[in-house]
Amino acid sequence: MKSVHIRMAVLLFFLTMLCLYLASTTMLWDRDEPRFGRAAVEMIRTGDYLVPRFDGQLRVDKPPLVYWMMMPWIAWYGATDLAVRIPSILAGLIVVLATFHIGRNLGGDVVGLRAAGLGALLPLPLLMGTAATADATMMAGVTVSMAVLVDRALRGYRLVHLPLLTISLSWALLAKGPVGLIIFLLACAWASFAGRQWFDLGRRWWGIVTVACVVSVGIFLAWAIPANEATGGELARIGIGRHLIERSISPLESHGGSGLIGWILGLPFYLPVLLLGAAPVSGLLVPIIMARRDLFGGRGKGVLLAALVIPTLLLMTLVATKLPHYILASFPGLAVAVVLAWSRVETGKVEPRLLAEIPGRIGRWLGALMLALLLAAFVVVMVSYEGSDGMLITVAVAMLITMALTLRLRPGVRFGSWQGPGFLSVCTALCMVLMLHGLGGLQHRMQVAPKVAEVIEQSVAPDAPLVVLGYGEPSLVFALDRDPLPGEKTVPSLHEKFPGGVSQWVETAAPCWLLATVGELSKSAVDLQAEGCRLVWSTGPEGIVNYSNGETISMELWFLAES
Repeated sequence: MKSVHIRMAVLLFFLTMLCLYLASTTMLWDRDEPRFGRAAVEMIRTGDYLVPRFDGQLRVDKPPLVYWMMMPWIAWYGATDLAVRIPSILAGLIVVLATFHIGRNLGGDVVGLRAAGLGALLPLPLLMGTAATADATMMAGVTVSMAVLVDRALRGYRLVHLPLLTISLSWALLAKGPVGLIIFLLACAWASFAGRQWFDLGRRWWGIVTVACVVSVGIFLAWAIPANEATGGELARIGIGRHLIERSISPLESHGGSGLIGWILGLPFYLPVLLLGAAPVSGLLVPIIMARRDLFGGRGKGVLLAALVIPTLLLMTLVATKLPHYILASFPGLAVAVVLAWSRVETGKVEPRLLAEIPGRIGRWLGALMLALLLAAFVVVMVSYEGSDGMLITVAVAMLITMALTLRLRPGVRFGSWQGPGFLSVCTALCMVLMLHGLGGLQHRMQVAPKVAEVIEQSVAPDAPLVVLGYGEPSLVFALDRDPLPGEKTVPSLHEKFPGGVSQWVETAAPCWLLATVGELSKSAVDLQAEGCRLVWSTGPEGIVNYSNGETISMELWFLAES
């Protein structure tokens, strides 16, 4: 037991250092990360810990837990990119611990340790575990609740189940609303029905679930009711009406196909997401599914593994709005399934042929194909936007080696050997680190907000108001780090402040800054230089790529001084 604790501590330390490095490699990516980060900053600055706001405007898209978790780090380290990403890193460590307990119950300490490490190194969890969003936070609550379900199914009732379940479900609700609770209830229903011959998940268990759900909903409402009153009902209208109901029945912001035909065509969306997000070990799912009865043995372990993965996939498949991170909660179960299957073959409990025959070969080639797709996407981005040739070559070599290792997977060998999935997952994580390092270099070159904020802060009028024309990314609000006045924005559009356009701004705004695209400025037919404005910064005639929408834009920052 002491050895397990030491190994877990080492794993947690390694993952913490890795995630801190990844979180420091890139700036906040538009558009979600700056919105989350800035909302937490404004909570601190205004002292309103009840209602989230972004740039002075209501932001009731998500409940407040992630903002509350960001606040201490912002207070200690300032409104920095890393500070608002730390909560996701911590949430990821909770997921690691919960995955360990799931794996230990299903296969012992070794399986638990391996599954915890593998799950954290899969590409999609690794990315979302270092992002300043609510996804990793919700995943932590859901995974802990799943760990309670597995523990109850295999080990029976324990006093810790009720408080732990109540905390985890409250956590999930306060992170992203009802979705975490629904996923857990679907998993419970799946395990209770499909595993009824193995598990005693009867009235006593459902009584515990009911109490935990009622208390957690009560805790959620203790925030939601006063927050809804404070917003005049906007929280319910937007948070429930738009981001729960409308998101379920129609694709918000074009994230999904429109209409019934689009919904039907979008049903397979999460299959490639699962394969890419867990590449390349996701290829092992092919032989695992084909031989699931032999690989997982009795006691309903296969049923529990299915309960950890399938409800999330089914629920999100039915939802009209489609985004890759929506199925993040299924990845811990996937990691446990891969490790448990491999470990049973490794220890001789089942024949290696179950993972090595035709389905196994198909799976290995499928895993290698997923890596090839990731590499192809990286190459296209780096070549299109003139990224570092050295980084491009390095990633290509590393990824090709990892693809070769994928094809050389050999069932029956030790999990951590060079022909096992443990070593392969480490190589894949290294490739992801290199890719993010290369993309981070592009991002630093492309992102306008930090450059504009630096120019303004070092000018003679760092506090002069700024308006934008033809451009308005959340990263600009985060980078400027200004406190909005009640009911106002710190970075309004030109026409919000000056309906008459550029000509009105020139006449009435001094001193003021204008950040505008050259195309929009040309429409105004106003010669800013002739009007006494000074061009302070520009992207140059070649422009710059706004990676949020893929458009190349030329931008200028003008300053209008007092006469």
